[in-house]
Amino acid sequence: MKVEKKRLTLDLDAPVQQRLKAVAALKGVSMRLYCQKAIERELANDEAEGLLSGRFSFGKLEASRDEILADRVFQGDSVEYIRKARESRNTS
Repeated sequence: MKVEKKRLTLDLDAPVQQRLKAVAALKGVSMRLYCQKAIERELANDEAEGLLSGRFSFGKLEASRDEILADRVFQGDSVEYIRKARESRNTS
């Protein structure tokens, strides 16, 4: 099964980028792989500390979303829905 990938762009200060490039090269890996492993390590630490448990659980969030939305599918741009909701709040 192929895992879908999503792109992430980071803007780094030049000195940080240079350090990243140097350390990745010394380890013989790409900057992409180095960053991916570092992010995975930090996420694992946060998960081990319970950051994604309790009321912040993604599973609970998805269940709540499914309960609220049921089978409804919204057509159009979500940004437009948000804009209209803000406008209605500001005019009330």
